[in-house]
Amino acid sequence: MTLEIMPADLQASEQFAREQARFEVRQRLARGTLVRLHGQWELTAQEYASLYAEERHRIEVASIARAMRTDVAVVSYASAVAVHGLPLFRTRPRRVHVTMRAGAATRSHPAVFRHRDSLPEEDVASVGGLAVTSLERTVVDAIRVLRLEAALAVADAALHRVAWDDSTRQYDEYAADRMLMRLWQRLFRMPGARGIRQARWVLELADGRADGPGESVGRLYLLLLGFARPRLQVAVPGPNGSVYRMDAALDDVGVWWEFDGIGKYLDPGMTGGRDPSEILERQRRRQEWVTATTGWPFARCQWAHLESLTAFALKLQADEVPLPRAHVLPL
Repeated sequence: MTLEIMPADLQASEQFAREQARFEVRQRLARGTLVRLHGQWELTAQEYASLYAEERHRIEVASIARAMRTDVAVVSYASAVAVHGLPLFRTRPRRVHVTMRAGAATRSHPAVFRHRDSLPEEDVASVGGLAVTSLERTVVDAIRVLRLEAALAVADAALHRVAWDDSTRQYDEYAADRMLMRLWQRLFRMPGARGIRQARWVLELADGRADGPGESVGRLYLLLLGFARPRLQVAVPGPNGSVYRMDAALDDVGVWWEFDGIGKYLDPGMTGGRDPSEILERQRRRQEWVTATTGWPFARCQWAHLESLTAFALKLQADEVPLPRAHVLPL
């Protein structure tokens, strides 16, 4: 083996370059144009701000996990939701959540919340090199402790992952029912656990046909307002043998309900390179066709209308959708 000695002037030059780079980073941090996460990750403030809350938290989880350098802590609860790529609807975890394996210390830290739960090995998985609770364990933990809106979004997304085929746009009800049964079995083994009542509500309402948290929360608000359980991803014959899929059918009032996220108009992965004006025109023609052939009008909501149940109800009223007199679930 040959040991190569770097010339002193070259060493000094490289050291100077490193120190200069560090100085520039410190200056950018001071100006707020760079974000440092636990000394490991560096992003421009613009890049960090452009990330979804789930993506930001995944970075925090990876940074903390690398700093902990231990295999006794398993990422769990809301942090596991983010690692699994499930939505955290208006949920911003203040700390990274981990569940400690049997016998490990459980003292928390300003950046880490350590849970002391039973954690069998079958409930531990590896995602992106991180030890994380399994998908089913993550769902059961999350739907007990997250807000109802966020909890339903997590359950829907998990069922969507195992049962929805994007290529055929078909829903495998057998696969969804199998997962639901396993989730129910977990709840049956947890009588009296924190949040168990909400978890049961969520599993009663969960449906993997929902294509994103906007549709999940919108459906929840429809049920809270007293509408009958809507049918999701309803196929309507279109012109020339085409098929249009409606987000939800409100059979009790004869209205199509759809959620329009901003990505529908701006995300390159969803627009297919089309201009937003072209997308709006196609949407208008599609809506006119469906209304003409079914006789049902449309009600549309966006993120702003999911700020609260009241905001959602006001949007329905603006779309002339008659609101039920009774509520199905307690508010």
